[in-house]
Amino acid sequence: MRLMTVALLLASGPLAAADFGDPMPADAKPVPIAAAVAAAPALAQGPHVFSGRIGKVCQKKGCWMTLTEGDAVVRVMTGYRYFFPTDAQGDAVVYGTLTAKSMDAKTTAHMAEDAGEPAKALAEASVEWQIDALAVRIE
Repeated sequence: MRLMTVALLLASGPLAAADFGDPMPADAKPVPIAAAVAAAPALAQGPHVFSGRIGKVCQKKGCWMTLTEGDAVVRVMTGYRYFFPTDAQGDAVVYGTLTAKSMDAKTTAHMAEDAGEPAKALAEASVEWQIDALAVRIE
């Protein structure tokens, strides 16, 4: 039985990309997230397309995920318009607006708890980069 299950999984091929939110712009040329953070003031003037690797995902509802590249980390927010699978992984392309967000200690602890981390470890005010995502493609 196990051998048949493995054979069926292998025969099914790679998983298809998953799209969330609005359609991705057809002419999208993603900016890698590390370059986006380095050039953030210039990219904060409206929506752009960004790319990175999925880091963490909200384990409560899937209402946010992080994109990473090297030391750069940006939180992708959905505004509760759609939700990501809590086990999402791999690369992602995001269309949205990049901004620096100040978070008080309560919000920082809440985000840590939603990521499955101890809330006390991060319970202090912080500033982080966030993308208000209009469209997301998980590849």
